[in-house]
Amino acid sequence: MTAGRFSFVCLEERRSQRARLDKILSPLGDLRWRSFPPLSLRDFAETPARALEAYNRGTEPPQRGLLRALKLGLLGWQYNGARRYFAKNPGLTAVAWNAQAGHRRVFMQAACDAGARRLFFELGPFAGTITADPCGVNFVNALPREIAPYLAWAAARQGATGDWRALGAAIRQRAPSGAAKHSPAGAPPLDEPFLFAPLQYPGDSQLRIFGGAYPSVEVFVDALAEASDALPEGWHLRLKEHPTAPVSLAARIAELGAGKRIYLDNTTETFTQVRASRGVVTVNSSVGLEAMFFDKPVIAGGQCFWAIDGIADHAPDRAALAALFARAEALGFDPAARDAFLGFLTQEYYPHLRQDDLPPEARAAELAKITRRLAPPPGDPVWTGQCPVQEGKPC
Repeated sequence: MTAGRFSFVCLEERRSQRARLDKILSPLGDLRWRSFPPLSLRDFAETPARALEAYNRGTEPPQRGLLRALKLGLLGWQYNGARRYFAKNPGLTAVAWNAQAGHRRVFMQAACDAGARRLFFELGPFAGTITADPCGVNFVNALPREIAPYLAWAAARQGATGDWRALGAAIRQRAPSGAAKHSPAGAPPLDEPFLFAPLQYPGDSQLRIFGGAYPSVEVFVDALAEASDALPEGWHLRLKEHPTAPVSLAARIAELGAGKRIYLDNTTETFTQVRASRGVVTVNSSVGLEAMFFDKPVIAGGQCFWAIDGIADHAPDRAALAALFARAEALGFDPAARDAFLGFLTQEYYPHLRQDDLPPEARAAELAKITRRLAPPPGDPVWTGQCPVQEGKPC
């Protein structure tokens, strides 16, 4: 790596993503591309565990048979080859898009085990933004899981946390395209007190990998129906299926909700329901984060990086979910904590690098955000160079 520049090695991507990565990373250093991780037959002690993890994170991987054995073997060889590659080429930064499963996962884990820097990319949750994180995306990102560093960041800026509230006006639901387009009549008016549960896409990796006690939409719906019995007098629970869900759970929800204060409303726009609600409950949907822009209390059931005291409540099991429902009238958040946290996300964490028309000075400022997380300045309150959560692993 030359002075002030990085050397990146990127796994091959679709044309649009490759073009985006080229444009982002070229000003920061030299790039090289690989179609696949290199191979090596000689195992490390970590090889079987790394290969199995990457395999199991796939969508419905076969649990037995020749295909499983072949795929596990290939992932192990790719891990071995990538780890030796990074060990022989110190100073490289491994780059991949998402990298939650398969060969991208072993490539990035091998880089970590070899002591190399990493940079995970993903589209950001807000218009024009990307995720560029040295530890991972979503729950396994590099962000602290306590509020103090964000408060310190805001204090260093003398409270200038940016106009993050303006983003709320631009948040829109996805256009309906699946089976879940209609809902039965009978939902109470929006001016009655209710909690809103926007359901995630069935099979979403966020549920499978980071859902905790709620690894599927069906399990979460069951838990919601059970917890709805604890709601205060006069309150109800409102559900909406993901607008692109290929199969509707309306019949299951109707059966579970018989005699309960639980209603399905697929018709009313998502953020109309968010605005009218007294709080939003989710496993780890991005709607939970977006609801904060409307000053709503949020309950997170699964693993998500924003389930921090003062920011959102956490319900890791059914008992905790029911307890929070029982005190729905008292749900809240710390406004100062929210201001610092959302200010950091919008001003620092998600670079605005999806626009092609940024002025040169503005683009340089956004690129500097990536440099700070790859090489944190001394005393930075947020970027420490450590990965706070990696599922019990060192990387």
